[in-house]
Amino acid sequence: MYRVIIISGLLFSLTVACHAQSDSIPGLPKYDYQIYLPKPAKEIKQLLYEKDCTPINGTLSDGKKSIIMQDYETGNKVHVIVTYTDGTEDEFVRSPCFIDPVIL
Repeated sequence: MYRVIIISGLLFSLTVACHAQSDSIPGLPKYDYQIYLPKPAKEIKQLLYEKDCTPINGTLSDGKKSIIMQDYETGNKVHVIVTYTDGTEDEFVRSPCFIDPVIL
């Protein structure tokens, strides 16, 4: 009898723990993240996580003054190469404290 109660309790705890780790919790807003640029950009040439060079899905905002990143993993530095509308190119790294959430 005690075995059944203990096993049931463990299964319940495991189920609750797995459900709590779900990425999509109904009712909570989904966030994209943005990096502000000093001037309007024409093109994002490269957008990668600095630690392992994994590409990040990103687009320029409507005003071309920020990069909007979808599915950004918070807490990671981002390596960027961007071409501005005036023809200049810039390469920089942004730490997580300069990457802001955007509510969709």
